[in-house]
Amino acid sequence: MKNGVILVGAVFTLLITSCGGEKGTGNASSNTTESTTLTKFTIDTMASTLKWKGSKSEEDFHVGSLKFQSGSLSAQGVSNVSGEFIVNMGSLVVEDEKLPSDKKEMLKGHLAAKDYFDVSKFPEVSVKVNGYKDGKLATTISLLGKEMKQDIPVTLTNNGSKTTIIGTFDLDLKSLNIEGLKVNEEKPDETIKSIVSFDLNIVLNNK
Repeated sequence: MKNGVILVGAVFTLLITSCGGEKGTGNASSNTTESTTLTKFTIDTMASTLKWKGSKSEEDFHVGSLKFQSGSLSAQGVSNVSGEFIVNMGSLVVEDEKLPSDKKEMLKGHLAAKDYFDVSKFPEVSVKVNGYKDGKLATTISLLGKEMKQDIPVTLTNNGSKTTIIGTFDLDLKSLNIEGLKVNEEKPDETIKSIVSFDLNIVLNNK
């Protein structure tokens, strides 16, 4: 295997094996050296996406996206993975197909206000990666000045120059006590669910 692919495969429990083998002895000493070599990756912010979906019910929901501001990942060994990704909350976009442009902007402003994500005070969300095990990234998400632990199931691919991390997960924001997500006592059907769904697609440049 090419060196970069060997390292990625070792770090992520040999899930990434896209390239063919290279002639050699493949002795244990060589494998040990490769699996403990520190490898660093940087995010391709233009190619990476974070899609979101918030809802009142299965029929009543809104969708959109956020952009990553920066990010990097370091790996050494099978599960010793660490790093941090920064999400730019100011990049929030509403993408409902049937919603007029002015309504999209209105909703965007609503979500950025103090009742929701208070973007002027908290312009960034930090996602720290603390390890990788059983197909999941262990993360600590810092949002609105509070931390949440979240294991994110991911699928990993590698083409030799780039590594892609793809995952779908739900994040329950109830513990954050966001005003706009509290139960509407007068109109319970109008209550927005505290669980937000995300589609993650991170593209990393292999160094």
